[in-house]
Amino acid sequence: MKLPDWILPPISTQLQLVCEGLQTLLGEELVGIYLHGSLAMKCFNPQRSDLDLLVVNRQQMPVESKYHITDLLLRMSKAPVPIEISFLILSDIHPFEHPLPYDLHYSETWRQQKSREMADGTWRQWNEEKQRDPDLAAHIMVAQRRGITLYGAPIPEILPSVPNEAYILSILGDYRDARDGRKENPVYFVLNACRVHAYLSGGIIFSKAEGGIYGLAM
Repeated sequence: MKLPDWILPPISTQLQLVCEGLQTLLGEELVGIYLHGSLAMKCFNPQRSDLDLLVVNRQQMPVESKYHITDLLLRMSKAPVPIEISFLILSDIHPFEHPLPYDLHYSETWRQQKSREMADGTWRQWNEEKQRDPDLAAHIMVAQRRGITLYGAPIPEILPSVPNEAYILSILGDYRDARDGRKENPVYFVLNACRVHAYLSGGIIFSKAEGGIYGLAM
């Protein structure tokens, strides 16, 4: 896996280890691993940013595989930076529907809950209900426009096209969440509002940092 030069060595090593671990655990079921978000858009802040990943598989993972993958992510996230990752099933994302279902999701928000479920045995219920995430429309659109293929088939061959109306619903939902939490995280709210305005005004997809520059120039 050849990574762009702007990715710093500690982050590059973390990405390599995560991708190698997923390839080992998923084998032939793995279709592709795709980087999106701030690192793909060259505005990654090691003090604040996550590694944003999408993984596409051929079919639903056995619950035992989810256990081992979550264990991998618990060890690799925050080593050195947090990971946010969604696992998708190829047949679930074609044709596109909003909100898209996902097979497994991990971020640091879920660390305590996942750790508890793995300890008390309730992880065995992870395949009993299909979950959906409205944020996936935005993640896939960003991956389509500015993402990087880390493993497998190229992004245009695997990830679906996102209808404009679905992307707008997704980013407006994120905007509302940021607005509700603006007292706790005012910087995120302002930067996010700027990039939402940029898309609604001109169809431009910006990172938060690029959104800030856009906002200052208005």
